Amino acid sequence: MQDLRKQQRVRRAHFLPALLLVAILVIGVLVSLEVRPDLLEQPPAQLALQGALWIVCLLVLPAVGVGLLFPGRWMRVSLATGAILLAAAASTGWPLTDLHHGEAVGIDGCMTIVMGTGIMLVLIGFLSGAFVQRRGVASVFWVAAGLALVALNVVTWHCPASGLLHVLPSHLGGAALLMSVAVAVGVLSRRSR
Repeated sequence: MQDLRKQQRVRRAHFLPALLLVAILVIGVLVSLEVRPDLLEQPPAQLALQGALWIVCLLVLPAVGVGLLFPGRWMRVSLATGAILLAAAASTGWPLTDLHHGEAVGIDGCMTIVMGTGIMLVLIGFLSGAFVQRRGVASVFWVAAGLALVALNVVTWHCPASGLLHVLPSHLGGAALLMSVAVAVGVLSRRSR
């Protein structure tokens, strides 16, 4: 039990400074790029979903990945499924608002924000040792998912476009691409160690 407590302290010692750096990065990006002008005019339920997504992506998923939380198998499946559904709902507003196709605003700007923010987040994860805290390779996916969802939430709070023709390829597509980059970095960092 003492060894387990010591491991938990070591993991917390890595997790908390990394979380602080991520919070500073997210606030810095949102301040420098500005939040969307209609952020607080969104339906309250959608804002609540976005708030819940911040908690899931900043705290819950990385905590599972680094070994601070140990949910059972069905809870892990529920967490993963819930995170995907929560991300889709927080980004598009569905089922709280009507889906509309909108116009394709352009992939480059928002995908650049997702990837630029995400690469800095992956660098923080790599330097903090988040990808190698646990023995199982599955931990890489938990950390990568948390980082990808942070970048997705940043662009959701920045970009006022909510049409599917923009959100699917630029926001959600960028997050999926970032997740694959984060997984690759995580797996390579595990092999190098």
